[in-house]
This record gives sequence, structure tokens and C-alpha cells, in this order.
Amino acid sequence: MNVLHVNTHPSGGGAAVAARRLHKGLREAGVCSSFAFLENHSEEPGLIPLGGSFWGQVYRAFGERLGGKLRNIFYSRPEHPSYSTFSLFPSLLGGAINAIPKDILHLHWVNAGFLSPWDIRRLRGPVVWSLHDAWPFTGGCHYSNCGCLRYAEGCGRCPELSSWTLYDVSRLHWRMKRRAANDLRPVVVAASREHAAKAARSGLFPEDHIRIIPNGVDVAVFRPFPKEQARDILRLPRDRKIILTGAFGAMSDYNKGFDLLRFALDRLGANGENALLAVFGENETDNAMSVPVHFLGRLRDDATLALAYSAADVFVCPSRSESFSLTTLEALACGTPVAAFSVGGIPDMVEHGVSGCLAKPEDPEDLARGIAYILEDEERARNMGAAGRRRVQEEFSLPVIAKRHIALYEEISADSGDTRKGKSL
Repeated sequence: MNVLHVNTHPSGGGAAVAARRLHKGLREAGVCSSFAFLENHSEEPGLIPLGGSFWGQVYRAFGERLGGKLRNIFYSRPEHPSYSTFSLFPSLLGGAINAIPKDILHLHWVNAGFLSPWDIRRLRGPVVWSLHDAWPFTGGCHYSNCGCLRYAEGCGRCPELSSWTLYDVSRLHWRMKRRAANDLRPVVVAASREHAAKAARSGLFPEDHIRIIPNGVDVAVFRPFPKEQARDILRLPRDRKIILTGAFGAMSDYNKGFDLLRFALDRLGANGENALLAVFGENETDNAMSVPVHFLGRLRDDATLALAYSAADVFVCPSRSESFSLTTLEALACGTPVAAFSVGGIPDMVEHGVSGCLAKPEDPEDLARGIAYILEDEERARNMGAAGRRRVQEEFSLPVIAKRHIALYEEISADSGDTRKGKSL
């Protein structure tokens, strides 16, 4: 079986990480897996750069600049980072993708002008599309925040655009996606129950074309290390209760909820007296906190990330919205209990009171109670960490996730063959 994965970038961001891990797991399972992306070159086996093609060069010269100008024109909420991008014009890179031999085409995160709905509807072959955020089923939003359900009605009057017009650019974009979905008829893979429900609610994808397969993690890399050893390597104090948080843009991305974490730490009381907050994914900034802060910077290799998780007494994910949350999965794999809001894929991974504590979304006081519950009893925290590690090994390891995808590929390949013979799916 020959599988081609397509993602805008080969690294950086959760979608690229999840897609590359699946690519790795499939290759280790004996699948001929390739990975196409929008860059100029790569010497790694199985990676196919599309940026060196003629249309790749055209996009790199004009596409990003045009997309930025469109966001500036349409987007009107400067108080938060832009959640909406509008791929209204074709990149014409679909032809390069169609020319690559494959049995299965597996789309991942194809935003930032890589593939527009116009390009997507012209792709060929049995197609799987992993939903790494809400963009595939909304009028442009990557996160369906604030209870907005406009995507279930075809968008328009977009609150992210402060638009009161029904036929605004979000509705145009949604309709382009509906036509693409009708033509392509992909099987979409959601990493969580919540995300699958949202995709079904959108009406763009039939419910029988939506599957739930979580993202995976390499449990040989993300594993528990001795806590004191990990702290020594990272120059973290041995005598503190270490609260770890982090993500790309952990403090600057509004959706990552660092402001909510600050409120939660303010409410820790006695449990916060000997605490230290360790932050990865950001460089040091002036940010007054009720507990001391140690910035780990951007950790660019998985081994160092695993040390950071192992050094912590608790990992906190304060995100307002998540499609899955790879950092939560990684922390659990390293035997570290998690405190987080019950959003996205987090409740699919964290068993409340067993491997961590789930708080009501955007409720910092409830999050503080979860953090305190983990910190106040070391033996209980160790048991929670061990329970989380066991579950990750059983349900989220790369061989398990690769096997589930292989079964899906075989199913849709068989269905595609039946269709070519004139049989109904």
C-alpha cells in the first residue's frame, strides 16, 4: 500500500507533528508512506518537497503576501490573534499532488494558502482528511470558539469578522468547501469525539464518512525519566513543586489560555507557596506571576521535551479550545498527571481523578482545584502518572494508531474498487 500524506509544513505546529508521527508509525509497520509539503528541499527519505516546483515557487512568491493582505482587509478583531484565513484563490499545487503515485491520499493541515477549496476538489484518488483544527468545516476559523455555531448554518454574519452580512466572505468560503467536499467525498478522521461531532454538525461531511482515530505518540521517546535527573539536566530546582505548561505560542496565543492559568495560580493558596512554573514554547518575557517562572524556551527535540515532562509534578493545559492536545498526550506518556480544561480531545485522554483532573472550560478556580489536588499528595500523583502512562501505551502508541489507520485505508481502498466496478458503497 502506497500512502501519500500532504501537510503545509514538515515540522512546527501540532498538525505537522501528528502527521509526521503517523507517517513514521506507518513506515515502521511496513507501509510505503510518503510525506509531501510546501518547502524547497529535503534530503530525508520519504519526504517530498513541492516548493521547488513551478507552482510552488509562484505560491511562495505571491501567495503568502496575498493571504496576509486579505486577512488585514477582512479581519477586524485585533485584540486576539487571527483565527481566520481565507484560501479564496487556487495555488494550483493540486496537479503536483495528483502526479505523485499513491493508493491513498491523506490530507492533513493544508492551510496558509497551500490548497484552496478549488484545489482540493480537483484532487484524485481515495482521500482521507485528518481534521487537525476546525478550518475544513468552517468558513475560515481554525477554532470554533465562544459557542459560535454559524458553521452549522453555512456561516455568514461571522462574529470573528464582526460581520452582520449574511453573504460575507466566511459564507463564500464555506460554500466553496461544501462544493469541494461534495466532489471529493473524503473520509474524514477526527482526533476526538468533540471534533467529530462538530464536523458532523457542519453538514459538509456525511456522518458515515467521519471516523475517530486519535493522534499517536512514540512511547519509547516520551517515557518517564527519574525526576531529579531530569531537573538537574534542565537546571530546575529539586526542592520545588514544578508546574509545567507549554505550547507553541504558549503565552502569546489567546487560545492557549495563559491568562486563565495566571488566574488559577493566583488561587492556589498554600499549594502554591513552594511552586515554580516552568514554561516551554516561549522565550523569556516580563510577565508578573504569583509564583516564580522558569522559561525553558522552545524545546526543539522530543528527548528534551520528555525530560521537561518528567521533571514536572503536574502538567497544565489551560487552552480555551483544542482539537486534540498533543502536549497532554506527551505528558501522560511521560507519567506526569495532567490538569486541564475539559475541551477537545483532552477528556478522551485524561480520566478525571485517575490520570489527572478535568476542569470546567474557562473556569480558572476549578482548574486551580485540580492543580492543588495533584500537588498536595505525592503518592497519589505518582499513581495518577502511572495510570496515564499505561493508558497511552494501550491506546495511543504509534503501532496502535498506525494499525487503525491501515484498517481504514484498506476499507476505503476496497470501497473504491467496488465503486469502479459499479457497486454502491
